[in-house]
Amino acid sequence: MRVGDANYVGWRMLGHEYDGGDPERVAYRLYRDGELIETVEDSTNYLDTGAGTGASYTVSAVIDGTECPRSPAALPWAEPFLTIPLEPPPGGTTPDGVEYAYDVGTVTRSSGSVNDASPGDVDGDGQYELVVIWEPSNAKDNSQGGHTGPVLDCYELSGERLWRMDLGRNVRAGAHYTQFLVYDFDGDGRAEVALRTAPGTRDGTGEYLRTGPAAGDDDEADYRDSAGRVLAGPEYLTVFEGATGRELTTVDFEVERGSVDAWGDDYGNRVDRFLASAGFVSDAGDDGIGSGRPAILMARGYYTRATVSAWTYRDGELSNLWTADSDRASSGPLAGQGAHSMVVADVDGDRAQEIVYGAAMIQSDGSFGCSTGLGHGDALHVGDLVPSRPGLEVFMPHEDTSMPTWHVRDAASCDIIHRSSSTGADNGRGVAADITSSHPGAEMWSAAHSELRNCDSGEVVGDRPSSTNFLIYWDADELRELEDGTAIHKGDGTLLLSCDGCMSNNHTKATPALTADLFGDWREEIIWRTPDSSALRVYTTTDVTQRRIYTLMHDPQYRMQVSSEQTGYNQPPHTGFLIGDGMPDPPAPDLHVP
Repeated sequence: MRVGDANYVGWRMLGHEYDGGDPERVAYRLYRDGELIETVEDSTNYLDTGAGTGASYTVSAVIDGTECPRSPAALPWAEPFLTIPLEPPPGGTTPDGVEYAYDVGTVTRSSGSVNDASPGDVDGDGQYELVVIWEPSNAKDNSQGGHTGPVLDCYELSGERLWRMDLGRNVRAGAHYTQFLVYDFDGDGRAEVALRTAPGTRDGTGEYLRTGPAAGDDDEADYRDSAGRVLAGPEYLTVFEGATGRELTTVDFEVERGSVDAWGDDYGNRVDRFLASAGFVSDAGDDGIGSGRPAILMARGYYTRATVSAWTYRDGELSNLWTADSDRASSGPLAGQGAHSMVVADVDGDRAQEIVYGAAMIQSDGSFGCSTGLGHGDALHVGDLVPSRPGLEVFMPHEDTSMPTWHVRDAASCDIIHRSSSTGADNGRGVAADITSSHPGAEMWSAAHSELRNCDSGEVVGDRPSSTNFLIYWDADELRELEDGTAIHKGDGTLLLSCDGCMSNNHTKATPALTADLFGDWREEIIWRTPDSSALRVYTTTDVTQRRIYTLMHDPQYRMQVSSEQTGYNQPPHTGFLIGDGMPDPPAPDLHVP
């Protein structure tokens, strides 16, 4: 990145290069136009003062004195952001005569637009591609009727579109309907795409689904009722080839609708509340240890009945590992505890990941773990929020006005550490992160209260920030910054970045298309759309930091949360180890590189 008369250069420390805090074991040699300009031992970034705008850079790791091969050359970005051109899908008219569009050229959050994005290396070239979902101007919340349908695209960072997938009339568009996963599920070095489908879905080659139960279905069938809801007809789980969008395999979606009113209403709101994530769950026998190969996690329901199904995709086949279901007596306390997101994390240190399902926890083998009984909530944060305690903690605000407006708990046992009293408020937003160096561990704050509290002590330590939305690692220190709308601020309100030519997504949630550690260094990139959805903009920090951390995408908890960031009410990803003021050096990740 060009910064004044200098070039900022950042690069990844890969997980298997991580030195555990020993700078003598690993260093990096930075080359400009083929000439060595610096050996960097204390960070993974460098400000090359006086360098020309056309300079080309390569970097190599030096491990135990041996220099590894140099990276491919990188050229400075021409602008302070990377532009990814997009091609909006064509609009149309619904059966009830309502026109819709995916690009209406306005600057309102309710317009049809490109929405959430998820990264994955779909073609094995070592660079991330982005799968994005388009939501039309008539996209609906589950509580609303109306005819609508979503479209998925896959783009190279250059803007080349690899494929387009039309999910068809029998899948609705809206935040709670279509949760798509992008990850290498079979370990072949290329990411697949997995999601719920139905008759009428066309894959990235333009063909209708044609394997498994989809082979004999009626793709001309219209299962929408007069209100536009899809409460009948087949539902599938399909895995698509990431590079082409071609259908690889299709099976029946594990948890059927059954009787719609058994989910809590008679019009189809709660039955179609879906969540999804990748997860390293237990799949290697009875000892609870995972194989290190990921599973596909598909969830249905959280207000009343709650279900999560785990699937493996191996050798071209989908196989069901387990299904957790609150309708089973052994998992009854799971009912009604879900949130608008779920978090996959190894909460008990057994090398397999559990599912933090709102106010409850599901074990890595699908058995019931624990529950607070405090019920549903909109936001969910899981990380090392209280470093004075072992393990991970959960911060969750609550919607039920008879319950505490928020609580902090032990992620493994569900034991309450701190909780508020009941104020009779629906607490729709809440955040937990280390945003100030004045107190140990994370701070927590929520929309229903005016104060900022310390997660360790539970005490009030100041006024809460004006933003109760998203988070990002952005500047040179280890504290987390606040992201809301199209701006990034420090915890004290200092503005760090504002994008005047960008738009956020998801109405009042005002979330970006994606935040993730996509490129160099360990800080995160942020992706916003342009107002007319003609492009995505990728912004990255240019602050030089002396903190060295391996790429956050090699932390399994963070990577799984990035895979589910597009799900429901988008939540910022957290690492499975402490990043914050006074942090110790992170533990080395358990990676096995072939």
